[in-house]
Amino acid sequence: MKKLLLTILSLVSIFIFINYNYYQKKIEEKNIEIYKTHTTKIKNIFRELVSQKQGKTSAITYILSQDKNVIEALLKNDKSTIDYTDTIKGIEQYDKYKNLWIQIIDKDGYSFYRSWTKKVGDSVSSIRDDVASMIKEPRAMNQVSTGRFDMTFKTILPLYHNKKFVGMIEAISHFNSIAQELKLMGIESIMLVDKSYKERFINPLTGLFIDDYYVVNENASQQLMNDIKDKGIEKFIYNKEYFIFNKYFIVTDQIRNINNKPMGYFIFFSKVEDIDMSKVHQFKTTYFQLLSIFGIVTTLLLLLYINRKFVKALNQEVQQKTRKISKQKEYLKSLLQIYDKNVIFSKTDPKGFITHVSEAFCKISGYTKEELIGQNHNIIRHPDMPKETFRYLWEELKKGNKVNIEVKNLKKDGGYYWVEAEIEPEYDKKGVLVGYNAVRENITANKDIEAIQKEIIFTMGSIGESRSKETGNHVRRVAEYSYLFARLSELDENDCEILKQASPMHDIGKVAIPDSILNKAGSLDDDEMFIMKTHVEKGYEMLKTSDRPLLKTAAIVALEHHERWDGKGYPNALKAQEISIYGRITAMADVFDALGSDRCYKKAWSDDEIFQYFKDEKGKHFDPKLVELFFDNLELFLEIRERYKDKF
Repeated sequence: MKKLLLTILSLVSIFIFINYNYYQKKIEEKNIEIYKTHTTKIKNIFRELVSQKQGKTSAITYILSQDKNVIEALLKNDKSTIDYTDTIKGIEQYDKYKNLWIQIIDKDGYSFYRSWTKKVGDSVSSIRDDVASMIKEPRAMNQVSTGRFDMTFKTILPLYHNKKFVGMIEAISHFNSIAQELKLMGIESIMLVDKSYKERFINPLTGLFIDDYYVVNENASQQLMNDIKDKGIEKFIYNKEYFIFNKYFIVTDQIRNINNKPMGYFIFFSKVEDIDMSKVHQFKTTYFQLLSIFGIVTTLLLLLYINRKFVKALNQEVQQKTRKISKQKEYLKSLLQIYDKNVIFSKTDPKGFITHVSEAFCKISGYTKEELIGQNHNIIRHPDMPKETFRYLWEELKKGNKVNIEVKNLKKDGGYYWVEAEIEPEYDKKGVLVGYNAVRENITANKDIEAIQKEIIFTMGSIGESRSKETGNHVRRVAEYSYLFARLSELDENDCEILKQASPMHDIGKVAIPDSILNKAGSLDDDEMFIMKTHVEKGYEMLKTSDRPLLKTAAIVALEHHERWDGKGYPNALKAQEISIYGRITAMADVFDALGSDRCYKKAWSDDEIFQYFKDEKGKHFDPKLVELFFDNLELFLEIRERYKDKF
């Protein structure tokens, strides 16, 4: 069976390879055929427009040559009777001719009349071979030429009086109307004069150049001229067939001078998307239809063969897989039972009513499934949890976000347990919210340890304060003030909480200061003050060796809470932002509480005295921004002071 399948796959691969090469080759041939046809079409359109323009220019010249006033003016050498201004305006109004020029030259080759300038009388035959040739052998001349102003269509006809050559009349037209006609057909054009003619121009009509190549058509696209210059003009003017550039199909045609050298280059741009590719599409459609029919027939024959030869083997394989699936179901069932017993899991409807709980959920909460199903999740909500936590939870879930939070839950017997919960919304196939899933991890032991650690740290802070016989709730108030300052300063919530726990240890270094100095009723002398100031460094030395974020923060607070914004503090005379935000906040919190409390060396200040002190020390002792936050939120600080005031 394997050999047969390998043989079939090999044949299919060979077939696909041959057909793919054939398909690619035919597509390429079709594209080349279409592009060549399009190239020929553009060139034929241009040449037809050139032929029409030459014919019209000749016709206009012939009509003008029949004007007897011209011959009479030449005979009398009187230019006053000749004025083709209205004639030219009429031609421009009823045809697409623009900038049509008319010139009359006398029999000796001197300019007699020019429609575009009043300057006449100069020798034209001395600078134009065609005029000199006309004088020698009068005859009709029809050509494209490049002069001192532009590349133009010129028709020159001899004028006679009584069969005697008396001069010639010339009509000169420009390429702009051809460029406009092409544009209406969806073909942009850049018409150039070979760089060898540049020196001839004294006053080029358009004033446009690409390098040394004069641009003939006034309506030339600036973007296309830039593209030609950037790409290199030679790639365009020496283009013999076609190429594609920037979504344009580009064709170049030439006009040569009488010496068979290039005089003009005509670069045509048509959008690739406008080219009729129907032949390619038709080939693709036909090819894939035939390929599909062949594939269907081949597949049906192959399936019929396989069905007859291998149906029994397939049935046996199905039976084996069925048995395997049954075993997998049993295994999955056992896994689900393990999951139910060990994973704290629940589901709710969109309104928060419980629809499913695991056995582990029931075990930790103390409720049975019957007691929980249909109840709101608030049944296990512990009163210690702030409302803001659940408000944040629901706002995030409504946005469709997954939420990870730590939650303290209430047991049926009144006890509690802590979980780290991962909660996410659940949607049906149509994207409609059907409820919420929550997986939890029991972290009660960790939270209890954490609470004990915080209590120990708080007690350590209290020890430093109790040695100086300061009020019992001083460290509690400093902690709460510090937390409030951190929140108002828009610190991260984790940083706010760490500072709250660390700030009570700001005076931990006082345990190393003698009681005689700590509790001295009067002012300290210089030596005593020196010893007292060492409590910041001693506190820092006690805490600095720990790698734990809480104790590292406490070390900073202990060291910097007596630094001043103006740099006059101690121990390191830090100033402004050199002092950590933890040190600046604790300094404010400590001083605010100390000033309002009785100490062995002073009486408590009044609120007015405290507030005036902070105003005076703004930008000196204290961070000016923190002082502003203090006064902007004064009622919150006073509320903390009232809540944790000392009880005597």
